[in-house]
Amino acid sequence: MSSPNRHAAHSALTPTALVITSHLLRHDNPNLAQAIQQALRSLPSAPEPTTAEAASTALNRQLLSNLHAQTVGEILAALTSLGQQALHDHQRHPERVALLHELLDEWVALAEWILQRNESPPSQWH
Repeated sequence: MSSPNRHAAHSALTPTALVITSHLLRHDNPNLAQAIQQALRSLPSAPEPTTAEAASTALNRQLLSNLHAQTVGEILAALTSLGQQALHDHQRHPERVALLHELLDEWVALAEWILQRNESPPSQWH
């Protein structure tokens, strides 16, 4: 089991990961692909020169102003489904499985970031 801070150094999705995710989801999940494209278009063209952690936080906040936490979960589910299909494919393409694994890792890092910054649990948890 990995440590809870395994994504501390890299907790923001890269624009490249967003483009690839959108491309992979465009046929089976066009609404999710479109949501990712809209979020990508909203990102600033050049991040302000700050620390890596501050840049990650700013990028994550910008993404979440367009991609809500529920959408991140839906993207994770869609990528997981693609990963399962790739693993069950009789003509396995290891590079596709590796790509999906990397993308899932980045999206999971964003989901963990969201959970870590949630200041109060939902009322149904009380």
